[in-house]
Amino acid sequence: MKQAALVTLLMAMVVLCGCSMPPIGNSAGIGVMFDGEPLIFDSSVVYMGTVVGQVLASEWGNGVTRVSIALDGRYDDLKKTNLAAVVKNGRLHLDTLGGYGDPLPPSACISGFGKPYLYHWFKFKHLINNIMMVADQRARCLRVRSGLTG
Repeated sequence: MKQAALVTLLMAMVVLCGCSMPPIGNSAGIGVMFDGEPLIFDSSVVYMGTVVGQVLASEWGNGVTRVSIALDGRYDDLKKTNLAAVVKNGRLHLDTLGGYGDPLPPSACISGFGKPYLYHWFKFKHLINNIMMVADQRARCLRVRSGLTG
């Protein structure tokens, strides 16, 4: 009887302590705004072939999805206004829109694109305009339309 209780206690300790991983980076994360629902199967966030963070949560409202991501502390310099996210093969990839972006304010969101062709079309449409400004406007419009706070 005592052995069964001891084994149960040990298993509970392993499950509660040993299997949990602390989140990478800031727990608040960066909000990525998608028009529709992106098909993200892998929780890794990739930049130029390197895993730089992870997906924390996903919220949906009024046809807009906000995916919260956290970047590892070594990649804090990526948190700029020229950052965008694209879903490729079920994984979230970060890309810079060009130029040098300003540091991303804590409550700001970035634009997300559910398919690579949507991202390329967006960049093509705004070749003449300031693409970073347009991407920021798009993210803010999606945030307002979603009704999600935070």
